Amino acid sequence: MAALLGCGEDLEIPRPRTDDNPVLLWIGDTPDFPICPEGRLDYWDGWADVRTDPQYQNECGTCTCGPAACALPDSMLVHEAPFCAGQEGIKIDLAGAADPPGHCVDLSSPVPGNAFAAVTLKPPTMAGECKSSAQLALPPLTGTFARACPWTGKYQSDFKGLVCIAPEDDSSCRPGFAARFEFQKKVRDARTCTPCACGAPVGGSCVVDVLLFSDAGCSDMLYSGNLIGTREEPCYATHEDFPLAGVRVVFAQDEPGTCSPTTDVSVVEGTIENGETRTFCCSSAALMEVIHANADN
Repeated sequence: MAALLGCGEDLEIPRPRTDDNPVLLWIGDTPDFPICPEGRLDYWDGWADVRTDPQYQNECGTCTCGPAACALPDSMLVHEAPFCAGQEGIKIDLAGAADPPGHCVDLSSPVPGNAFAAVTLKPPTMAGECKSSAQLALPPLTGTFARACPWTGKYQSDFKGLVCIAPEDDSSCRPGFAARFEFQKKVRDARTCTPCACGAPVGGSCVVDVLLFSDAGCSDMLYSGNLIGTREEPCYATHEDFPLAGVRVVFAQDEPGTCSPTTDVSVVEGTIENGETRTFCCSSAALMEVIHANADN
């Protein structure tokens, strides 16, 4: 070590007791803990005076709500008789009509003309609720943070820490290790953000046109059910003896509803959980700066 220090031959370097378990102690003002020398994983993490940064006022963010989206009808019913009431009908799946909206839905099994006398067109829907669109995050912590790594028997120039030992039996720190620090064991950050909730949707308009075709390419149109709103389920009678082979569903109006948050702000709940207090008696920071500077050279 004298060679490391160059001209500091007369400097007395404090050595940990041979019967102690010395550590390299990193101390910082943010919880960005460094990796221990040699990748050691048997470290100890602690903190002191840790709390939510006061500038955030214990808040996670402002609550906002997304739209109550309109959705195209997912099915329709085809009937053999010209009246729809009381008939179950053949269900035509239109779930793929929205991907992308307005494209031609090619029926895998076309409905023959003699079984296609009427059709019940299902209405579009509006989402019954809005989802919160707030970007919530726990506010950062302030305080003093520490990581104690096992000392490998030599000073580490790339790990900016102090060499520390346990206090004496009378809780005092021996000469050469007079810098005293106390940290509580970092157990966990048990804080959570209260959820944001949205009220019922208001306003908006969901209206569709349903176009029926006799061919799979949706070029020969049979009927057009226009301006079907969310509260309508119209029945259309057909007359020509043509099969039903393609369907196209498009929005005539696609105006989502809006929701207001039921709470304005998401706040922090829960606490920071601490463990036992641990005392470190450390070599002075000034000495370690000399050691690190010489080790880097």
